Amino acid sequence: MADPLEPFLFPELPDEAAAALDQFLEDFYHQFQQRYGVQLYRWYRSLDERAARRDRFPTRPPTDPPF
Repeated sequence: MADPLEPFLFPELPDEAAAALDQFLEDFYHQFQQRYGVQLYRWYRSLDERAARRDRFPTRPPTDPPF
């Protein structure tokens, strides 16, 4: 059973298989970002906006300086 702090158990792989899997995951990630990047940007921006409305005294400076 997997440790809760380490939820994935990775088997030993030959070097060639590890490199192929790494390349696949990178390609998948880039394709995913190209396909859904705008939607992800919108989602995270809306989270930031909602958090800013809740936080009356933000800990980080605004993105646009007042002057």
